[in-house]
Amino acid sequence: MLDKLEGWGDSIFSVMTAKANQHNALNLAQGFPDFQIDSVLKDHVLEAMNGNYNQYSRSYGSPLLIRSIESVIKEIYHADIDGEEWITVVPGATFGIYVALQALIHRGDEVIYIEPAYDSYEPSILMAGGIPVAYRSIAPTFAVDWEELQTLITPATRLIIVNNPNNPTGAVLEKSDLEILGRIAEQHDLLVLSDEVYEFIRLKAGPHIPAYTIPGLKDRAVCLSSFGKTLHVTGWKVGYMVASPHLTGLLRKVNQFAVFSTNHPMQIGIARYLENKYELTGVASRYKDKLRMIQSFLSESRFKAMPCDGTYFLMLDYSAISDRGSYEFALDLVEQHGIATIPVSAFYSGGVDPHLLRICFAKVESTLIKAGNILCKI
Repeated sequence: MLDKLEGWGDSIFSVMTAKANQHNALNLAQGFPDFQIDSVLKDHVLEAMNGNYNQYSRSYGSPLLIRSIESVIKEIYHADIDGEEWITVVPGATFGIYVALQALIHRGDEVIYIEPAYDSYEPSILMAGGIPVAYRSIAPTFAVDWEELQTLITPATRLIIVNNPNNPTGAVLEKSDLEILGRIAEQHDLLVLSDEVYEFIRLKAGPHIPAYTIPGLKDRAVCLSSFGKTLHVTGWKVGYMVASPHLTGLLRKVNQFAVFSTNHPMQIGIARYLENKYELTGVASRYKDKLRMIQSFLSESRFKAMPCDGTYFLMLDYSAISDRGSYEFALDLVEQHGIATIPVSAFYSGGVDPHLLRICFAKVESTLIKAGNILCKI
């Protein structure tokens, strides 16, 4: 039987979480918050369940949630779009990645993505019949050299994937980066898949810039967002795609046959929450405090914290402790020291290993204190 993902096994997140459970270790590996969500948000979902919202929604999203997202985009990014034509709600941004690649690329198309990269990009490209082409950014800044990236473009190139802010590096793309990307896309007639699930967790000064606000990308980009990240509800799996109408039509064709619709009461609950309470621009400040706390602990350790301008992930240089590969060192940490991390080698193809670890700091204060005490003893 033909295996479309021959050589691929369980994701590194599943592997390290299983190790954490096996060894009763502190889990800083998988990217999820361990604090309680706002009870008001839960109340809105319960109200929706008790109401008439337990059957299918429209395949591309509840009108109420579409309007709420449209309002957020207009208020925060000053982008005047028609949500009915531009927005598609999906069961999580990872599924949105899959849908977008199935909709936009054909067998033999090349897709450039930037490493270290979220581990679903490459298999999603392969499942769509595409050919993954990795551009490798390097520590400590993980900046993109756009001239170097352009050397990877061939007549077969169809699409470029960017992740802004970036998981796992914490790097962000500025407006100037996106303008260059827009010129490259126009020059070579390319599409762009912009994974912006951490858009509200930009930790450096300045606003997040969605790709659809850049003239050269407005008609070429599919932007992915995640309520799981923004509202701290990763298990709800509700996200959305923003794209110009001609791309949205292609996305919705695939989405309707892949899943038809996203969890209806969750959509309504989120929409009511956005309407009545939640201030999205306050998310980053919460994570800035958590970042400062874990950085303070690490300053007393032999680990070196890498720069983090966005997301709730921090990369650690352990070269002062060990010269072992990052996977082997991560196994030692979970088995010998009771703390689970992610080896950054998992975010590269071709056996590249920068000898870095990734930790998640979306945790309550007691978890961060415990993590800091463990790391300082290593």
